[in-house]
Amino acid sequence: MQKDGQERKAKDKGLISLLVVLTVVGAAAGFIFMDTFYGAGKLQGYFSTVFQKEGDAAGQENAVVAQGKMAIDENSRSTFATLGQSFLLCTKDGVKFFNEMGDRKWNDTFNMTTPQLINEGKFAAVGDMSGKTVRVYGEGGLLYTVQTDGELMQFALNLNGYLSVISKENNAYRIQIYNPSGTLLKGRVEESDGVFPLSSDVSDDNKSFVVSYMDTSDVEPIGRVLFFYINPNDSENYTDSMFAAVEKSGEVIPVIGFMQGGVLAAISDKAVYGVSSSGQEAWSYPLDNMVKQVSLANKNYVVLGLGDVIANRDGRAEGSVCWIDKSGRESAFYEGTGDINYLNVSVQGVVIGVDKVYSGLRHSGKMAWSYRATADVRDILPMESLETVMLITKNEAVITEMRGNQKVKPIVVDETSSEHEVVGGTGEGEENLPSVTVPSPQEGKEDSAEEKQKEPSIAE
Repeated sequence: MQKDGQERKAKDKGLISLLVVLTVVGAAAGFIFMDTFYGAGKLQGYFSTVFQKEGDAAGQENAVVAQGKMAIDENSRSTFATLGQSFLLCTKDGVKFFNEMGDRKWNDTFNMTTPQLINEGKFAAVGDMSGKTVRVYGEGGLLYTVQTDGELMQFALNLNGYLSVISKENNAYRIQIYNPSGTLLKGRVEESDGVFPLSSDVSDDNKSFVVSYMDTSDVEPIGRVLFFYINPNDSENYTDSMFAAVEKSGEVIPVIGFMQGGVLAAISDKAVYGVSSSGQEAWSYPLDNMVKQVSLANKNYVVLGLGDVIANRDGRAEGSVCWIDKSGRESAFYEGTGDINYLNVSVQGVVIGVDKVYSGLRHSGKMAWSYRATADVRDILPMESLETVMLITKNEAVITEMRGNQKVKPIVVDETSSEHEVVGGTGEGEENLPSVTVPSPQEGKEDSAEEKQKEPSIAE
């Protein structure tokens, strides 16, 4: 398997606003529900539903033959993770690994109510967000299973298959670290009133793990990121194995993830922070917009999908995307328009969704393709390239090519045919992208972005 993150989805206006509301309500009720932030920081959330009448898109219509497709039971909670030409399919009944469409390598069956799939490097994990089970996989299949004492809240993988798990039982939260053999290496219990662990991650050198907390015991919330050693030899001179901490008064930090080189990225409602492996804050990137979508799925970048400008700030256009590298520099910028309701980040590039239009963006900030959906689209996952994607609807997964300006007709499952009709423009290069409601590629934006260093903002 190769790394392919998929960030994904926020359900309401302002990602962090939503997380704060959920957390406060959950604290009052004795329960917190958090989306999973894991490994390279992939974000799990919700897909938008997009419809369009056939014939609405302009341009010549050319049929494209799909490279492969499969039917999906819309009630099975199907989730995919693409790994080059290979892919994983997770449902509430199990996980299947395919070398390619129609070529299944292995199958592991189980029964989960709300399965959530993550993958990192050569490893993948599935956790039941309504239960107490996490199953970890390698290229050959199931490696080990973890049963938590309480309800599963969040879990994360590193590139070597180490797993961190946050669970909740009564008023206590447990953070546990496992190695690739399923051996419990470290455990921590949090029972302080008003203190809630939000997210965890394990460093790729296997030496430390990090937990993000929200402390509501004072007048205003405090966001804390605590660093702990895993190995006893490293932690013998530290109380509770904790060797560093970052604290932000009046902020919430629900998204954390290790980047290339060991830098930890921590995204709050006020800024993006970079923290060194020793636990020292190395840089900060202040936010002037609310952040609608965020992903750390490609460990080279923090990718932000921007929402509205924060009051009294000089922000960017809603619908824009910016890339922040591991040094805290804005390395690329795409000026978009509208409300970003879908974001998927991978090594190959970024796919965003704005209303009925989906666009593939290179990590340089240039648009490679765009299409207007005519069916209920749940996911668009790049495979071995940004142009070769798995397009997932509620009842079918199709591997097809994205070129230029396209639209996709409603999918009709024909068991006698292997074709999926995709229509579009000429497909002559990435600059041929008019007639859709997203802007054309932004020439020269990289230089201006570096000079201005403007940023997104999550919610006040």
